[in-house]
Amino acid sequence: MLTVTERACEKFASLINENGLPENVAIRLVVHGEGLAVAPDEERPGDKTFDHDGRTVLLIEPAIAEHLDERTLDIDDSEQGDQLRIS
Repeated sequence: MLTVTERACEKFASLINENGLPENVAIRLVVHGEGLAVAPDEERPGDKTFDHDGRTVLLIEPAIAEHLDERTLDIDDSEQGDQLRIS
C-alpha cells in the first residue's frame, strides 16, 4: 500500500484551502507525460483516498495506486517550489 507522509497531506490540504475548493473536491494524482502531477477532482468509485484533519485531501485511481504499492509519497522543497517525491 502507498504511504503518504503527513507533510504531503498537509500540503494537499493547504492547496485545497488556498484555492477555495468545495468539500467534495480533493487533489487527484494524475499521469502527466512521463511523470505524475496533481489536479482538483471529485472522488470516483474505487479511488484510494487519503485524509487530513477529517477531510479527504488526496485521490488516486486504482491503476495508479497499484503501481505505487509499497512506495512513499512526500513533498520536497526545491528552488522551483514544492515537488512531489515518490521513493
